[in-house]
Amino acid sequence: MFGGCLLLRVVGLRGVEDVAAGLRSGLAAVEPGALIRRVIKRRGDCLQIGGKMVELRRFSDLVIVGGGKAAEGMAAEMLRFLDGFDVRGVVVVPRGYRLKRRLKPLEVLQGGHPLPDSSSEEAGRRILETASSCSGDSLAFVLVSGGFSALAAVPAEGVSLQDKVETTSALLKAGASIDELNTVRKHLSALKGGWLAKNLRCRAFSLILSDVVGDRVDVIGSGPTAPDPTTFRDALDVLRRRGVDVSENVWRRLRRGAEGVYPETPKHGDPCFRRVVNVVVGGCVDAVKAAAVEMRRRGYSVVALTSGVVGEARNVASLFAAVARDVVKHGVPHAPPFALVAGGETTVTVRGRGRGGRNQELVLATLHLLRDVPRFVFASIGTDGVDGVTDAAGAVAAPQTLRNAAREGIDPLQFLEDNDSYTFFSRVGGLVLTGPTGTNVGDLMILAIR
Repeated sequence: MFGGCLLLRVVGLRGVEDVAAGLRSGLAAVEPGALIRRVIKRRGDCLQIGGKMVELRRFSDLVIVGGGKAAEGMAAEMLRFLDGFDVRGVVVVPRGYRLKRRLKPLEVLQGGHPLPDSSSEEAGRRILETASSCSGDSLAFVLVSGGFSALAAVPAEGVSLQDKVETTSALLKAGASIDELNTVRKHLSALKGGWLAKNLRCRAFSLILSDVVGDRVDVIGSGPTAPDPTTFRDALDVLRRRGVDVSENVWRRLRRGAEGVYPETPKHGDPCFRRVVNVVVGGCVDAVKAAAVEMRRRGYSVVALTSGVVGEARNVASLFAAVARDVVKHGVPHAPPFALVAGGETTVTVRGRGRGGRNQELVLATLHLLRDVPRFVFASIGTDGVDGVTDAAGAVAAPQTLRNAAREGIDPLQFLEDNDSYTFFSRVGGLVLTGPTGTNVGDLMILAIR
């Protein structure tokens, strides 16, 4: 059964069953195999992919490369579609991830996440090596999902893996958006920003599961098979705007790149992209739609707001809190029972020393703003099952959460100011646990007013 999504449980908080069911439905809808089956059909020895037909017997070498948090499910489904043909390749999954399916004959490697490590570099070099071994008789399938940027990391000339790790860590702590993060990472990489496509000397289909708002193929996984619209100068602007402290190696590479010493990432018009077809197989909107259907089935008036929620978690909390107040006081946009479903990816600028993640922080910030609102339940989770450096996917809160906090003698605002949402929900209840889900399409949020 898919990656544990049906094992979703809320620790220490009752009365949230409807929202939990909505979260489960959202996760089930973004199971990687199901999404790939939606865009690929096999008819005899032909595959129809994203509206294009390809005859498999025309190729003597079928290759699968890629990685990410959904790599296992995507690779297993591609092997099923290629049944009866010889296949080779390599995929990378998060360190510690336990495979639930056999992926032979593929080589399966593990990499570090959310920060790359030496195994990530090894995996990235194996992917580049495999891609470079392809010829005109090869047909490649590139599988990209969230987490690929860290799991397969090959430093560009002039920088080390440690330089990349420190830069990524500094940007994350500074609250950098995924666009900003990838703009910098692509210019420190020999794999991302279109360089994988540049190394593929054969026809290729890149199957992409989106974990970013807007589903831009140049951003997902740092765009290994997509033209990169950003430049070295853009990367320098991000570092200056965020005021992060990075190594001299990083500054030197980006400055020399802006001066033309290093080649820019491949752009639109590069011949390498004529051989590659990028297909987005699914994204956050699929989870939002499915969760909305489940909440409607349970008797709620539902607004599926957007799959594009972005911004600082504490600021986004104001939106959800405002909606809750309007529903309770004015019946706008609907009278209770009402549910608002959304998705996206918030950011957190870390100022305290606590432990948590963007979803837990969003829920805690919303809880603080809803102290005097009755009958609400609010949840936000990472669809990969991981929120920050914790074992929780996210959190759920309700008026009972505030009563539990009062009994414990603790103040939600104090924990919020210290970015310590995990400790707060550990003490009062409300952590959402799923384990690794085997997918990743960003975050899923549900507000319910009963």
